[in-house]
Amino acid sequence: MPEHAIVQRWRHPAVLIFVLGGFLGAFLNLGITLILAVQFSVNPLIAFFVGTFLNQAFHYIYYNVVYVNKEMQMKTSFPIHLFLSFWVSVGSAALLWFFLQNQLSLIASLLSCLFILALSNALLNRISTFSSAKIAEVEYKEMNESYYEDHTDENKVSKFRAWYHRSRYEQLTQFVMKHFKTGMKMADLGCGNCLWNIHQLPVFGIDINEKMLGWAKKHKRLKDYKVCSDLAKTGLKAKSLDLVLMSEVLEHVFDQAEVLQEVSRILKDDGTFLITVPYDFFMGPFFILFNLNCLYMGYVKGSLYHKYRCGHIHHFTKARLRKALAQNGFVLDKVFVVNGLLLYANARKQAKTR
Repeated sequence: MPEHAIVQRWRHPAVLIFVLGGFLGAFLNLGITLILAVQFSVNPLIAFFVGTFLNQAFHYIYYNVVYVNKEMQMKTSFPIHLFLSFWVSVGSAALLWFFLQNQLSLIASLLSCLFILALSNALLNRISTFSSAKIAEVEYKEMNESYYEDHTDENKVSKFRAWYHRSRYEQLTQFVMKHFKTGMKMADLGCGNCLWNIHQLPVFGIDINEKMLGWAKKHKRLKDYKVCSDLAKTGLKAKSLDLVLMSEVLEHVFDQAEVLQEVSRILKDDGTFLITVPYDFFMGPFFILFNLNCLYMGYVKGSLYHKYRCGHIHHFTKARLRKALAQNGFVLDKVFVVNGLLLYANARKQAKTR
């Protein structure tokens, strides 16, 4: 796919479109509510329910037509959006009831409700639309060689983040060691520092950050490496590997199908594909913690990488991971949750039928 097709966006800045959508939606909500309540004597709670519901419908259309981020790989289906809109509208009416019970005027109550709605919509829409694998990739390519190692140091990050990253590398080491046998040929695609490889297995690494790859080879975490900007075109020999690892990479790649097909190409017919991805479902532990961290790092610390959600454009559950693998020639043998935040899985190539 041509590069320009991947990153094509509306010509106006995303933030401008985002703010404009919020103002238009709020104006629509307020106008409909006042017309129904004042002109037609409809109960204010019912009027605000209708106004909010139409506001949500407007946002659904707006963010699927006006602001089109072609990198977003998962969008809320219409039935689910309809269900969520209904309950947002119910909650908004309840909020209006609360303000009216506290003797606020109708206008003051509506404006207070709209302010709260604007904040919540801003947060959810920002989380769901402001993700870019391509922009994050540019930032990642220039990161310093010790980026991942720094995340395990309590003096450089919070204690929780340091624990989380130490734990995931320890778990990954154990996971790989269950499948690796002496003499196997193995590649780690999107390996970064390859910090998990404390036993210095003969791993071939592929990544776009040459500094991290150099660090990994210097510290004997990689036997050798290749700088590669497209994991769908590794250049490795067909059916040459016993093990292929992709640890927290699949959520970043735009051309996921092509990458999985490349894994199938380079993996032996009896080889094993090891995968770890965030266990990222709506309002789950990872979803909440990750997005709070992105908001803090992006807008308080000024990290562009985090402003675009570190390039996470895919959101995996067990079912979604199984489906993605099945669609690209793999059978998922085992998948399990680690620390309530990550999915670890091993898969094999589907047997070809004659």
